Amino acid sequence: MLVAAAAALLQPTWTLLLGGDVMLNGIDPASRPLQYIAAHTRTADLSIVNLEIPLTSAQTATSRKTPAQLKAKTQFVLKAHPHHIGSLWGAGIDAVTLGNNHAMDYGPAGLTEMTGLLTGRSIAFAGAGVNAVAASSPASLSVRGMRVALLSMLAFKTQTALHTCWPATDEEPGIATLYLAGVIAESAKERVRQVVSAAKKEADFLIVALHWGVEKKSVPDSYQVSLGRAFIEAGADLVVGHHPHVLQGGEVYSGRPILYSLGNLVSPRPGSTALFQLTFQGTDLRSVAVLPCEIREGKVKPLPDPRNQRALSSFRQLGETLRKRFPSKNSAALEVEILKGPS
Repeated sequence: MLVAAAAALLQPTWTLLLGGDVMLNGIDPASRPLQYIAAHTRTADLSIVNLEIPLTSAQTATSRKTPAQLKAKTQFVLKAHPHHIGSLWGAGIDAVTLGNNHAMDYGPAGLTEMTGLLTGRSIAFAGAGVNAVAASSPASLSVRGMRVALLSMLAFKTQTALHTCWPATDEEPGIATLYLAGVIAESAKERVRQVVSAAKKEADFLIVALHWGVEKKSVPDSYQVSLGRAFIEAGADLVVGHHPHVLQGGEVYSGRPILYSLGNLVSPRPGSTALFQLTFQGTDLRSVAVLPCEIREGKVKPLPDPRNQRALSSFRQLGETLRKRFPSKNSAALEVEILKGPS
């Protein structure tokens, strides 16, 4: 036991900064939308966000979102100026997730342009690619000697919803999807185990980013909770969620953190959000710090005292609510404090 404890102390300490949906549509790249959080994103060992909107000059939108759906505003087709690659790079973003419902809004041409821009700035990506194998392969990252794998998937409940978002096939580009028929039965858990096993073959630490849930709901639904916990049980080290566009709570499940929704990081619409910095020693979680922010005029800015303390209390309450609604002996509170400014 003493040998194991000593070995644990020799593991590297590293920081992971997580942000939510980056929605740059309608925002001028020259406005530097991430400038007020860049001091944090640049100083973390690894900074990851969900790039929700394709960066492209492509003109042909997807045909999978029908005119009737667009008119009824049950679906949206969005894109942002390619120059926003500078917004990401300038803020020190190391990796982005693309397994979401907008990455293919401008089809293969839009995806190809966006991934080319990311590659050109050495920003890793996961969740989309030239075919299903590429889309479902994790991004490989190195952090202080740790081999970190980032897996990104769209995990909507129905095949119809997934098809609308353009899944990759054996021969065609698209996004990575995970279809489990909306039920986490034993067969679904076996599929999750297969996904995790494949992703961790050459990694010390696995981050699973899932695009899931219901928009504007601050409490995750039962499918999210069951699926997130299944990924932890299968060996994932961290599960992080996107899509609801609002913050949802978090928990520590079997010793591993789950953040069910990070909300929007930046958007043309005003709102509340947060950045999360997780500190690990090797694969063990040591602390979680939150930087409450507000989105205003297409920029994200940290909240001052005492508003940040109120936001912290609200986030803690979200965690308490989800753990009361979905009790488990393996679930513990996600202890969070305010993220201090970089030293």
